[in-house]
Amino acid sequence: MFSMEKYLSKRAMSLYGVLGKQTSVPIPGLINLGSGTPDFSPPPFVYEAMQQALSNNQIRYTSWRGIPELRAAIADKLLSENGARYNSESEILVTSGAQEALMVTLMTLLDPGDEVITPSPHYDEYSRDAAILGGKLVPVTTRPETNFTIDVADLEAAITERTRAIIVVNPNNPTGTVLSQQKLLEIADLAKRHDLLVVSDEIYEYYTYDGHRHITMASLPNMWERTITINSFSKSFAITGMRLGYIAAPESIMEAMLPFHHAMMICANTITQYGGLAIMTNPRDWFAPQLQEYDRRRHLWMESLNELALPYSQPQGAYYVFVDIRPTGLSSAAFVEYAREHAKLVFQPGTIGGGAGEGFIRAALTRSSPDLDLGLERFRILIRGLT
Repeated sequence: MFSMEKYLSKRAMSLYGVLGKQTSVPIPGLINLGSGTPDFSPPPFVYEAMQQALSNNQIRYTSWRGIPELRAAIADKLLSENGARYNSESEILVTSGAQEALMVTLMTLLDPGDEVITPSPHYDEYSRDAAILGGKLVPVTTRPETNFTIDVADLEAAITERTRAIIVVNPNNPTGTVLSQQKLLEIADLAKRHDLLVVSDEIYEYYTYDGHRHITMASLPNMWERTITINSFSKSFAITGMRLGYIAAPESIMEAMLPFHHAMMICANTITQYGGLAIMTNPRDWFAPQLQEYDRRRHLWMESLNELALPYSQPQGAYYVFVDIRPTGLSSAAFVEYAREHAKLVFQPGTIGGGAGEGFIRAALTRSSPDLDLGLERFRILIRGLT
């Protein structure tokens, strides 16, 4: 009898089925209130730039690092918006989304048995990528009582002789927490004292609310040389399928990254890079109304949760609401299944990014009205029936 297990590596078998079966078959009436895919569209000039690139037959490989114009625009943005200076020729790498940027980064840092630490709950891909490489993501529990803010003492307690880096996602997915400058300075001090790198995932930088402000780790004193910054066009500009991101890092680290990037992608999609260039070099005032709409949806969610007396993590950034469903008596996984079966609602379990999210679900702001209004009404009915 044919056995697939005979042909798969032990590493592949350990991850086999971890994402579940993927299907594109629509389910009538199902409303996804947990999706991490923004629902708006970029302005027409993005499509026009890509169409022009096609007309100009721009379909060959680019430099491994990306087209020079896009790298220069990214470097300009990092300096003017984030206060971090990079050489576009040697310290910027254009990638096929932040997902590839993350894998390239961990491939560069980890040997089998090495560790990286990160606050939990966290984005689940970090665990998967570390495991693929034979390394280990060490989760450091954060707590709802502090709005899932990092306790630096807990981070320090997790450091071992095999620790290579601290991963910071700011603003955070799934909790929506935005780290203050003081907290980032504490993390920076920890990294310097233990001679560690910081991988700073900043893909939600443009989504902040209520006066909270995103600060780039590399802009802090003496942190430029020990920070790897990951960013993406997908979340900020709603071009998830275009797969475009970037890494900014010192030249010595970047040189070590290039072979891994080349092995996977050679270069980011050429046509997509010209779309990204249009985004970076045109006025970005078109994004402000999108953020206002997401803030409106955030308030709708908070009003519904307050009405239900259901606790939640205060969403300071990103576009998620981390909802405490412990009053229902259900686990995260059980609640997600129950909501799908009984209310035709889709959420992400809080445990998808580590055990610290047990008792929570991840809702999102990525559904527009009237579906959002209908979904929230279904959610209210669901919760009232469970509590």
